[in-house]
Amino acid sequence: MHTGDNMLAIYASEKALRLAERLEAAAAASRAHGIFGRVFGRIGQPEQARENLERSVELARGSDPSEAIRALLALGYHFEVSAADYDAASESYSEALAIAEEIGDLPSQVELHFSLSLLAFHCGEWEEAEAGTEMVAALVEREGLTGKLCFPHLLRGALRWRDGDLDGSERSLRRAAEMAAQVGRSEIAFQALLALGATLRDRESFADADGVYASALDTCERAGLVAQSIEATAARSVNAALWGHAEQAASLADEASGLAERLPYPVGSAAALEARGFAASDSALLTEAAAAWRELGRPTEADRVERLAEAASR
Repeated sequence: MHTGDNMLAIYASEKALRLAERLEAAAAASRAHGIFGRVFGRIGQPEQARENLERSVELARGSDPSEAIRALLALGYHFEVSAADYDAASESYSEALAIAEEIGDLPSQVELHFSLSLLAFHCGEWEEAEAGTEMVAALVEREGLTGKLCFPHLLRGALRWRDGDLDGSERSLRRAAEMAAQVGRSEIAFQALLALGATLRDRESFADADGVYASALDTCERAGLVAQSIEATAARSVNAALWGHAEQAASLADEASGLAERLPYPVGSAAALEARGFAASDSALLTEAAAAWRELGRPTEADRVERLAEAASR
């Protein structure tokens, strides 16, 4: 699963699930359903993903608190990334965090505080995002959790971008992407690269941003992150449009739109609409894209679209 061989992950999980059911091993069955759910989410089958992830949580709640944390984290990630249901994601993460605090599971607390902070960032809840970032950094540094250093770097990079500190944002996000790649956290590496591309684009370093978005797409391909590739393709299209590369922008926008039509991925649909708007210099489409981002509960993205559209029209 971590290396993106999704079909092999499904096959291995089927064997694990059959064995776990014969042995009546609820924790192992929960983990197998969790892998099913994560892979189905990656390949754009949200109904199967949610069904398996919820079954994973159900089995874990009655077996082992550590497995319950794992299952709730995976379910929250599905709600966040595949469904853009941020209230449901926050509920899952918060339940898992309460269990992690109860049993003293510090590594899980770091990951859950990170997930809740990133949600807060997307939703424009700045005080919560900043407080969560400092909590994550303090836990990582105090406990020596070097494998999780990518989390505070990603959060700090995003917040520095919000504050207009583009140089500081670039430094933090490059470190986040490098550290995430080193420890095999493809989803985190992708998020860091996507954010880094936005930082470079805002600095009008369009060639560098294009290279970063290409790296994000490579990460998606290597790790089997099919749905996330829509975001990266759309972001690369927007960058090309702002760069003045109209043909490349149009081609990438068409590619993102085609993927969005095949995969039920709300964030990807909004990103593809944005790409079409910038590629065509269509103010009506850009207004629609900003509205789509707001409807998803992502005002930060909506504000970004409006700001870039205004700058491009000058």
